[in-house]
Amino acid sequence: MVRVKICGITNLEDALLAEKFGADAVGFIFTQKSPRYIKPVSAKKIVSSLGPFISKVGVFMNQKKEKVLEIASYLGLDTLQFHGKESLSYCSFFKPRFKVIKVCFPGGSAESIGRYQKLDAVMFDIPYHQKNKKKKTLPVNFFQFIKKEIKAGKRIILSGGLNPDNVGNIVKFSPYGVDLASGVEELVGKKDKKAMKKFIKRVKNASS
Repeated sequence: MVRVKICGITNLEDALLAEKFGADAVGFIFTQKSPRYIKPVSAKKIVSSLGPFISKVGVFMNQKKEKVLEIASYLGLDTLQFHGKESLSYCSFFKPRFKVIKVCFPGGSAESIGRYQKLDAVMFDIPYHQKNKKKKTLPVNFFQFIKKEIKAGKRIILSGGLNPDNVGNIVKFSPYGVDLASGVEELVGKKDKKAMKKFIKRVKNASS
């Protein structure tokens, strides 16, 4: 079964709907460069309202270890997702207490998986500066490489340009999970109820 993470959660309503519709995880972004940034104190109110069977993921980018640990401990996060230039040693620092996902980009795919294979999963996404370009998605030829890695038993999470209409093409590769934020939004930071429900349903139906 392909797992679904709804990222960029900024309000309680969206988090509860994601849980209701069957998301496996919700993500909170703690880098202020993101338009979906949420203050830890606001995230705390949301996290405390969610059930125990949905994972709470904190997304960080090039932040001091002490600050990440402070936020993660304060919120009781299950998983940490690093979206910047964090090294293996940096990511491994958190492993004794948290599940750790490292985000990489298609250009250095083989090197990235080799370097971070000791972590819990590797996510492939579009570089942040390209996110606002229309119809920007992971390159088609990239998926041949991904298919081999998934068959080899690697936990690969795919993100970047996903939405309810194209996710079926991604799920057929049987990745460990898929992750999206903007693909199910009415506007930045506010999810579209129907789109989120449709996305989760299509992933679960296609991978069952």
